[in-house]
Amino acid sequence: MRFYKYCGLLLLILVFILVNQVNAEPYQNRFASISLGKKKIGHVHFVTKHDDNGILQELKTRSSLSILGKEVYHHNMHVHEIWKEGELQRLWGSANDHGDTYEINLQRNSDNYSGTLNNSLVTLPHNAFPVAVWHYTITQHPVLFSIPGLKLINIKVIKSADKVKIGEKLVPAEKFVFAGDMKFTLWFDHQQQFLKWAYKVKGRRVDVVLDP
Repeated sequence: MRFYKYCGLLLLILVFILVNQVNAEPYQNRFASISLGKKKIGHVHFVTKHDDNGILQELKTRSSLSILGKEVYHHNMHVHEIWKEGELQRLWGSANDHGDTYEINLQRNSDNYSGTLNNSLVTLPHNAFPVAVWHYTITQHPVLFSIPGLKLINIKVIKSADKVKIGEKLVPAEKFVFAGDMKFTLWFDHQQQFLKWAYKVKGRRVDVVLDP
């Protein structure tokens, strides 16, 4: 159970996957699969709402992990976001991480990010970028902050060429290996759109891949 719980904690990041890949239709459903080795152990389902310019306004997600057909972890999150020129301007909403609840309210101002996490005051520097693995710009920031925990993470990034299998297709990709306070790998296509995310939990590799 602890292994799956830890997997689930990392999946909090997934609440931001792919939201820049949909158009301005009022609501969109998207899916991604979670695998441990060659075995699928979970899924992510998210519903997004965008404005007429395609900017994300609302996000609802559910992710879960199962073993032998029984759910061992679940996560629900409902957040509102405002982005401008690739930078998060405001984030507010709530999350339930397998029974642990979070209330988040974060605002970008002239000096920093400031707001509350479960009614406690928090401040983050301007140079920090959210751990939003769907967003290609994450590859250009050495300082990140986690969501919903709002903790700072220092990283280094190494880039290389690669390919990712989506369904039965091999898609040319850029591969980014993140090292430092947090270790994971991301793949984006040549249009800078998310394809895949990989990380390790207690030495075991977990893959999250866009469904075809």
